[in-house]
Order: sequence, then structure tokens, then C-alpha cells
Amino acid sequence: METLTSFLIAAAVTFFFVRRYLRKLTAQRKQPPAEAAPASMPARPCPRCGKPVPAGAAFCGACGAPLALWRVHLAEVHSGENGKSAPGKPRPMVNATLCIGCGSCVDACPETGTLALAGGKAILAHPERCAGHARCVEVCPTQAISLAVGGVLQTMRVPLVRENFETNVPGLFIVGELGGMGLIKTAINEGRLAIDYVSQRLGCGAPAGDGGEVFDVAIVGAGPAGLSASLAAHQRELRYVTLEQGEIASTIRQYPRQKFLMAEPVEMPLYGSLYIADSTKESLLSVWETIIANTGVHVRTGVHVGGLKRADDVFQLETPRGGVRARYVVLATGKRGTPRRLGVSGEDLAKVSYRLIEAETYEDRDVLVAGGGDSAIEAALALSKARRNRVTLAYRGDRFTRARERNQSLLASAESDGKLQVLRNSNVKEILPDSVRLDCSGAETVIPNHYTFVMIGGESPEEFLQKIGVDIVEKSVGV
Repeated sequence: METLTSFLIAAAVTFFFVRRYLRKLTAQRKQPPAEAAPASMPARPCPRCGKPVPAGAAFCGACGAPLALWRVHLAEVHSGENGKSAPGKPRPMVNATLCIGCGSCVDACPETGTLALAGGKAILAHPERCAGHARCVEVCPTQAISLAVGGVLQTMRVPLVRENFETNVPGLFIVGELGGMGLIKTAINEGRLAIDYVSQRLGCGAPAGDGGEVFDVAIVGAGPAGLSASLAAHQRELRYVTLEQGEIASTIRQYPRQKFLMAEPVEMPLYGSLYIADSTKESLLSVWETIIANTGVHVRTGVHVGGLKRADDVFQLETPRGGVRARYVVLATGKRGTPRRLGVSGEDLAKVSYRLIEAETYEDRDVLVAGGGDSAIEAALALSKARRNRVTLAYRGDRFTRARERNQSLLASAESDGKLQVLRNSNVKEILPDSVRLDCSGAETVIPNHYTFVMIGGESPEEFLQKIGVDIVEKSVGV
């Protein structure tokens, strides 16, 4: 009898709490829906799908797009009027496209901690400490720092690109480093998304052209952004052509960074998850070649695009092998443009680059810089800072007359202090895996070498973009 009584009491208590919970749940369902976002947290549309995204969110809750992709595209265009009437004292403004991360400004600033290095670039870490000494402006070897009013932390000179990666030239898209975002993961995502937009357009319009072969899309460049775009086009069965001015993966071979780091995997079309954790350039090269071999994506190598025109809704791309016609064009050439080459044996080795990024990542290495202009001198100075590396600057002339006086003075000082070696009247004859052979005033010289930077000029990507009608603007970008 006692057992039965205990059971009935337990059942009654359970029934009471279950009934109470169900009533509460029913009441919640009957309440009117809450507003999409409170006034203090305004929502903004996702650049990809248009659904509202709360301010401060890192991803779109509807389509999953990482909003960091559009950090540069959504940034305010910096005009001459911006900051004219802004209150406050002058503060350093860092141009991220010129900064090479040498750290000279950080060391020179009397107010310790004002400037810092983050992601291989100088940033204004503690604006409140800046006293306006302008020492950072004086010591910057690339003139990447200027004083400004208004709290701008970085400016970038970039092509004018909308949220769908389309430029002011209808049908012409720019992705990857050329658009201002140099991260590999970002470039891969941008290449895939650009093809998504192209595919949508192709589904809405009628075929254009007046006969002959017209591709749906022409992709220029086979680096991270270009390869991702090519894979996406291949997956969607678009009529595409990918043009690379070098060899397969030459973009990676000539990439100016020594090491790569990807904090989390990124999805490559037709391949799957790509994860690069503290890898070398050689490791990434192997991955690139595997992707191309396994997916069947088509890349035309050794094809330089020298011009681009649009007529009757069709682009005409000018190459040494003849014209290429396409309804849409995706430019994924990076910022290296078309560098002038030495034309010597070994120039295609992975250790050869045509631009320097993140000088602080090179340490205790034998480095050769070939060239006699400002970019070559500035690279040599950055690499030789604090005797971090054994740097040789090789120039075919005997005087650096093409460089600014300030750079000539800094070079002379560094040479006299023994921070670097200058080989005048010298020409690179051959680049070997662990050395470089030079002709110095008629005598052969062989020097040990881990990395070679060739900085002897060429057509910049900005010149090419302006030539084909793309607007170039300065944007204020927060760190």
C-alpha cells in the first residue's frame, strides 16, 4: 500500500511540472515575434544574399558568407575633402599597399607602443599615445606613412570594385590581391563568388557576339583567386578560358611571402577542403599542382594579356597568340603586374620574387636584391635592418641616379656601416639553388644565396587597370 501511495505522489508531481512547462511553451509561441534587430544593433544586408546581418557579425546567418571578404569593398572612398574639418591632432596614416613591414617606424617612434606590426604591416596600435613627432614619416623607406587628421588608420589605393566584385567597367570583375585583400583564403573565396555572380548573369541574358568562339568568361591569372574561379567555372560547366602569363603555379613561385599560414580550412571547388598551416612556398606549390592535375581544370600558360577592350557586350583580350573573346572577364593577376625579367637561367626557381612583403619574416639568410631604383634600395634596406640578413644589392650601373636622394643617402649610410654589400657594375648571369653567379666589371663572382629579389621595373597593375578604364581610388580601411 505504501508503495502505491509513493507512486501516485510521484506521478502527481511529475504531471504538475510537465503541465506547467507545456503552458509556458505555449505562451511563448503565442507571443508576437521580436524585431529583427534592436535599435542599438542595426542590421545590414549581406553583400552576397541580401539577407539582414546584425552589426558586428562575422558571418551571414543565411548563406554563411564571411563578411571580412568585403572589408575593402565596403570601406569609405578617401577623397580630398575627407578629414579637412576633422578635429584632433595629426596622426600617422599607413598606406598598406606601400608598407613592407620593416618596422623602422615602430623603432623610431619616441612614444613606445604607438605603432606596432600586425600581419606584416604597420598599424597605429595606440592612437592616444601619438604626440605628432613625425619620426615615423621620416624613417619610412617606402613613404608609406603620412600625417593625417581624423583617425584614419590605413589607406589603400585600390581599383573601384562593388560588392559583387564587378568594377566600373560592366562585366569586368577583380578578385584576390589585386582588389586589396592579399590573404589566400580570401582570394579563394572571392574567385568562387565572382563566378557565382557571372553564372547568375549568364542565366539571365542571351548569348552575345557576332559568331566565332566567344567564351562565357575569361579568367586572367592562375593564382589562388584565379584557380578558384577556374575550378568554379569548370564545376558549373561554363565555357571558360584561363590565361596565365607564366607557367603553372608561377604565381605561387614568385609569391613575395616566404611562408604561408591559414588558420582554418577553405573549400576549393572540385577539390574539397584546403588547409595550409605554417607551410612553405614549396608545399603550396605541390598542393597547387595536385589540384590542377586531379580536377582537369584547363590553364593556358605563357599567355600575357596586354590589352582589353569591350564592344557589343563582348570583351576582346589581346595576347601574343591572338585575340580571346569572352562575355565576362575575371582579373586575378595579383599586384605584381608584369615585372621585367632578368632572362637568365634559374629565374623560375621558387626562391625568386619580384616584390617584397613582410621583410621581418626573413632572418639569417643570404639575400640578393637586383636593381638600382627606389624599390630595390628600399627592399635591401628593409632586409638588412639590424643586420638581420646578409644582403647584397647588385646594380648594373655605378651610381644610383634613378633613386630619390633620401634613399641614396640611406643606402650610403647602410653600406658604410657594413649592414649590406653593394655590387656596382654587376649583372646576374645565373641563379642556382644555393648561390648566384654574377659578372662584376668583367670578373665572375659567385655569392651564396637563399632568396633573390628582382626589382628592375615593369608595368604595374595600376597602369594596366587605368589603361582599360578601371577607376583607381584611395579607401580608408580600419585595422
